[in-house]
Amino acid sequence: MRRPFSVNPAHQLQPNSPLDSQTAAPSAIVLPKDQYLHKGAPTEWWWHTGTLNAGGHLYGFEINAASFQEFAFTQVMLTDVQNQKHYQETVILFPPDFRPDSWAESDPTKPWFANLAKVKMSAPVGANPAQEMNVTATLKDADTKTEITFDLNLVQQGPPLKVWGTGVTNPPKPPTVETNNYYYSLTRLKAGGSIKIGSNPSMDISGVTWMDHEYGLFENHGKTPSWILQDMQLGNGVCISNYSVDTPALNKRTDSVATVQRHTGETHFVKTHVTPKRAWKSDKSGKTYFVELLVELPDFNASISINSLMDSQEFHITKPLPLNVYEGVGTAKGTFEGEDVSGTAWIENTPDP
Repeated sequence: MRRPFSVNPAHQLQPNSPLDSQTAAPSAIVLPKDQYLHKGAPTEWWWHTGTLNAGGHLYGFEINAASFQEFAFTQVMLTDVQNQKHYQETVILFPPDFRPDSWAESDPTKPWFANLAKVKMSAPVGANPAQEMNVTATLKDADTKTEITFDLNLVQQGPPLKVWGTGVTNPPKPPTVETNNYYYSLTRLKAGGSIKIGSNPSMDISGVTWMDHEYGLFENHGKTPSWILQDMQLGNGVCISNYSVDTPALNKRTDSVATVQRHTGETHFVKTHVTPKRAWKSDKSGKTYFVELLVELPDFNASISINSLMDSQEFHITKPLPLNVYEGVGTAKGTFEGEDVSGTAWIENTPDP
């Protein structure tokens, strides 16, 4: 889970420009400094997702570590696509078991790390932490009692994707971590390392994965947070992060927005549409999620279908806090600028209210 806030997408767009180039405004993100913890930020997290290949078998994964002023949590999951099995665990921490300003390194002159519960992230000594990192994590699935371990080495290829083109929400100005939301992604992380499932031998993995780093103020305006998001890594080198905070309905075309980055780093923030095409109801929570979606990007003459590789990819817990969210590995297929495209995808959405 990474988006417990509500943002009006119109506030992010220039009023007379459907395309907002990253070069049109100065970036609010400075790397590697902003890969570090931001003291005073009400919320901060590092969130890894993607598709891994092990011996020709596909796996989806999520490793997330997040802190809020009142609590912190980790979420770790693995989806075994071939065997249609899903393993997941959420750990929630309250003070004094975590301290908001010290669970990750905030000093850019020191080696970077983010350690929370069963998740550890670090950069090799002397490495740029926004370019190279190691991520380890463990989970014990509540239903099957299966233990999963991850040991991933990740190296970014190319520039970061700065959401909204600048990496920060606009009002108020000047932005601060107490008043604004900051957000960038490393969308081309070449992955190596291993995963281990239960008593089976460790498996070497490869893939290209995705990291989000968000920090700052996430406003709910007194409402229950609701959102729907699709991330795409396309074979033509284009990466897309599309989302809407409106409550969508099955087969209803809903306004959304996307940050689109070409392989050169050229970035645009554009108005889009998302249409849920198929829903899935969880037998654990009774909640309904969208697992197939059509994303349309008129400014790029693009229409892309996003399909989950396994319906049952829900994080569901009841204690100590109720938490339900869909986090699923998927595929992307369609057209972009009139050319056929395909690639990997990630689907995230909250359940019906």
